[in-house]
Amino acid sequence: MTGAVMPYAVTLRAVYPRDPDTVFAEALHFGEMKQAMAKIAIYEGLPDGEVAAGERFTVDVLMWGFLRTKNHVMYVESLDCAARVLQSREHNPSVARWDHTLSLDPHPQGALWTDHIVLEAGWQTPFVARFCRYVYSHRHRTRGALSLTREIIRQ
Repeated sequence: MTGAVMPYAVTLRAVYPRDPDTVFAEALHFGEMKQAMAKIAIYEGLPDGEVAAGERFTVDVLMWGFLRTKNHVMYVESLDCAARVLQSREHNPSVARWDHTLSLDPHPQGALWTDHIVLEAGWQTPFVARFCRYVYSHRHRTRGALSLTREIIRQ
């Protein structure tokens, strides 16, 4: 190996006290994500509507009012409402790969929301993975998850 940084996988599992179909339907609205991130981020250029397969958006993200990521591309690769699975492929000038799979499954307490993100950002990958874990953890805490597990694995 020539010292290249391998991709990292970030996985979060959050339990919600609601029906999985209801939680998944809520997750398909960009407005819901904006609301879950409102205390730490602003998404400039992201519509308020519902996610649809094949859509591509380019947004600027302003974190904490001073850290700006320009030209973050979000492509909704697939959406399977029956299986409650959404797959996006994202990237920006600093992050070559941000592949996100969101899935909702039944759980004894309601719904199990799983975010699985595979990241590649060159030498910054370990730091981006920790940032990703923080951002998604913030979203789940804001949404009122009953429990949350988080892991980062170097692939």
